[in-house]
Amino acid sequence: MGFAQYLAAREFASNTGQPLITYIFIIAMLQLIFAIMFLRGKHDRYYEYLIKCLYICTGLYLVGFIVIIFFHIQIYNTVLIEYPAGLQLPVESNRFAVPLWIESEKLYFWAMVASVFALTIKGRKELLSFLGIILSVFSSVVFFFSNPFKEPLPVVHGEITRWYAAISGDGNVYQIAGTLYGRITYYYNSTYMWTHPPMLFIAYASLIITFAACVFMLFRRIRDYDEIAYRYAKPGYILLTAGMLIGYPWAIEAWKDAAWWWDPKISGSIMMWVLYSAYLHARIYVERGKLWRTTALLGVLCFVTLVFTYLLTYIVPGIHSVVQP
Repeated sequence: MGFAQYLAAREFASNTGQPLITYIFIIAMLQLIFAIMFLRGKHDRYYEYLIKCLYICTGLYLVGFIVIIFFHIQIYNTVLIEYPAGLQLPVESNRFAVPLWIESEKLYFWAMVASVFALTIKGRKELLSFLGIILSVFSSVVFFFSNPFKEPLPVVHGEITRWYAAISGDGNVYQIAGTLYGRITYYYNSTYMWTHPPMLFIAYASLIITFAACVFMLFRRIRDYDEIAYRYAKPGYILLTAGMLIGYPWAIEAWKDAAWWWDPKISGSIMMWVLYSAYLHARIYVERGKLWRTTALLGVLCFVTLVFTYLLTYIVPGIHSVVQP
């Protein structure tokens, strides 16, 4: 097992996943058309087509995720970092246990979970049609900007490639081994990396439904919309809170003396959490016939803040950021 086997697994993941994500995009566009046509004409035939598209898209997402799991298992099984004897590093950090929600796989995982959640909604055709539009747009963003199969895990691939080049005599083995040890120990193989991000992405997926229901609450005073918004806000809020709390000890361990508490992503996350807390408290008065519109507006604002917080990674320099200061 070695570099050749890793490259073969990467090629297989790309060749298998590319058609799948293309099919997801095509079905998502049909889903978008049927959702719009149903909302315009309220014909049940279009709604039935929409539901079929949702099931097909979700199924394709799950199959693609199995391909991603296979690729990650192959990385673990084929890539071995044999640290030079002089470094005396623990052997348990010599394999990449790469999480399933990093790099371009993040949005894919989020979209997949959101699709699964959407299929759990029953009885509100208009709401599910609106969600169909949101998920179609989401799938388009994944296809064009965060395709995990076009170039699977480019950062991980670069690190693995540099390692094998180094042991072939084309680099400083000691320096690269030391860098990889830190990456593997505190990032890829970290328990926090396997718990903190997925909890947040599952929370985000649940809160998409809260957002959609709150949009409908602005236009129609129907209690079902409030109940749906609240039903999905509860697990979303719990996972959001737990995920943020888990991130705290991870930040202390990974960033030590760095001023991580001023990071824009962390500040944005706290602001988002406060707004969702306000939404859940405001909902108490909805049941008394008060603050209906205010609660709905809060739910919409919360989701706008959620998206903004996610985008901070790409637009503002910081510890979480891919933008260099």
